[in-house]
Amino acid sequence: MEDPFEGIEYFVFVKNLAFLVYLFTIIGAVPFCYGIYRSHKMWIQKGEFYSFDHLWLRLKRMLIYGLGNKKVLHQTQGGLMHIILYIGIMGLFLATILSGIQLEITMRFFNTQFLLGPVYLGFKLMANISGILVIIGIGIALWRRIAKTYPYLPTSAQDYLILVDLLVIVATGFILDGANTWYYRLQWIDHYDLVGYEIALWLKSIYGFNYNAFAGIYTIIWLIHITLAIWSVAFIPYTKLYHMIVGGIFNTFFSRLEEPSAFKPIKDMDKRIEENKPLGALAIKDLSWKQRMDFDACIKCARCTNACPANASGKPLNPMNLIQTLKGQMHSGKYEVKLIPDVIAPQIIWSCTTCGACVEECPMLIHHVETILDLRRGVYSIGENVPQELQQVSYNIMRVGNPYGYDPLERSKFIEKLSNELGIEIAQEGKEYDYIYWLGCNASYDPNVQKVAYSLLKVLRKAGINVAILADEACCGEPARRIGDEYLFRDIVLKTTETLKRYKFKNLLVSCPHGYNNFKKEYPLYSDIKLNVVHHSQLLSQLIKEGEIKPNKRLDVIVTYHDPCYLARWNSITEDPREVIKEVATLKEMKRVRQHTFCCGGGGGGAFYDIKIGERISKLRIKEASETGAKKVIVACPFCNIMLRAEAPTYNLEVMDIAELLDKATE
Repeated sequence: MEDPFEGIEYFVFVKNLAFLVYLFTIIGAVPFCYGIYRSHKMWIQKGEFYSFDHLWLRLKRMLIYGLGNKKVLHQTQGGLMHIILYIGIMGLFLATILSGIQLEITMRFFNTQFLLGPVYLGFKLMANISGILVIIGIGIALWRRIAKTYPYLPTSAQDYLILVDLLVIVATGFILDGANTWYYRLQWIDHYDLVGYEIALWLKSIYGFNYNAFAGIYTIIWLIHITLAIWSVAFIPYTKLYHMIVGGIFNTFFSRLEEPSAFKPIKDMDKRIEENKPLGALAIKDLSWKQRMDFDACIKCARCTNACPANASGKPLNPMNLIQTLKGQMHSGKYEVKLIPDVIAPQIIWSCTTCGACVEECPMLIHHVETILDLRRGVYSIGENVPQELQQVSYNIMRVGNPYGYDPLERSKFIEKLSNELGIEIAQEGKEYDYIYWLGCNASYDPNVQKVAYSLLKVLRKAGINVAILADEACCGEPARRIGDEYLFRDIVLKTTETLKRYKFKNLLVSCPHGYNNFKKEYPLYSDIKLNVVHHSQLLSQLIKEGEIKPNKRLDVIVTYHDPCYLARWNSITEDPREVIKEVATLKEMKRVRQHTFCCGGGGGGAFYDIKIGERISKLRIKEASETGAKKVIVACPFCNIMLRAEAPTYNLEVMDIAELLDKATE
């Protein structure tokens, strides 16, 4: 063959063995298909099936997060390795598909080839670059494991075996390609066949043009190559590589379309109570098919664990290990076995602050927090393995309307103070307001957080905002839901809905990101009330932009801002607080900010119960704040205020809310 326009020659030296490719493919399809069927049987139980609603949205998410690897690049080192491997493998896969289409369709049925001339040269260049990328990616992956450059990264024998297997497949592929170049395309392929051309020159230097002398070696290498390539694909459902299918395709396509911070409701709650069934999950059988799919999608990349504040502080929670433990339980068929405490230690689920760092980092869109909350709801509903301090939270809410157990008269005194000193109106039925300000439990009872509410209302009064407060406000129920008391949460939602419906207002103003998320995303799960919920950072930023609030001075102070998890990560509100701060002070950022913020430790019941293991999460965050050189830590959440304030004196820092900061600049 003199030039690339005459076509490709297939099965050089091994035409008599070509049938093995078809035989191995047919045989290999059996374990591959059975593996997927086995997964289906583990995921789907009686009465369940996959969700195909919003098809185009699901396809879009699969393209963006699965095939597009959007979240993979969040982590530089691992992301670089993965994207190099991914592009390389996809390139080789495409080359194989194109070559197969030409051989089995266009040549067999139409006696023609389309991989000719410049197209073929480009095809060979793409295949070579893809193979080189795979080898580079494998090298990075091996180095990361041997050098232990990333904490918690698994280094099992299977991990090394998979990498070596891929390396051998690509290396033998290059050798075979080089032999083919030596045999029929050395004169015209030039350097479009980057690696194969060099191998061809090497073979020519040894054998000249005595092709028969190399035919036996070629056959052995070819057999190794097709055996490893075909059987590696055949056994994907039984190895770590399964994440490419379950995670990259299934889990991204079937990912929950609801707001990630609107944890699923229990729709048949009353029926379950009547039948004496748990309200959450006690065993694998109680989890949803999507949660069981999550377990198989996990690639053990450890991103969730390395982002987890509980784990960083030495608490027992390791999100990756938790998912893998549940996966092992599922694969063992132990669907009925009680998970807590038989399989999972109670301290693991109670270490979680529900900050969502694991969910944010997971490239497979696994929702660890929802599974943890399901486990909490399960044990809470049967009254087992729940810390006494958290049971007291529910009792306090039921008894006096707040999780701390404070006397409601204390709130009444503060309401009276706001009314007398600032002229804030107590909401009346029949009268219309632009804003009803929901104080929340912390601002109602904690003296330091009361200062935040006072400053906020003072600034709003100066701006002429029509705002009122409620006399009959009780806990919004967020703490109850986070600790697993779903029944109490639903009861609170229904009662609070009745309260709010008595008043006429355009917006519900909150200072607590937990309350913001609760009213905006979780109340609709059990209530028909329509609320336009506004966080105070949003309102203050808006009023500054509109010129309704005009700071009369800049404060001579360097501050840093702590992004609350429920504001930045769960609700993507990151710039409004910064705009307020930059208007009046000099902002110096911490390392972990915005959606990648580090929790204060107060969420998920952490403000009421602390596992006495490791360091306090708030201490780690305050230490990070101190490294900026700032004198003040600005917050936009009462839980963050309380948690960080407790550690701030150790580092000579002062904690303030953005409302207090703005109040000082408008005095």
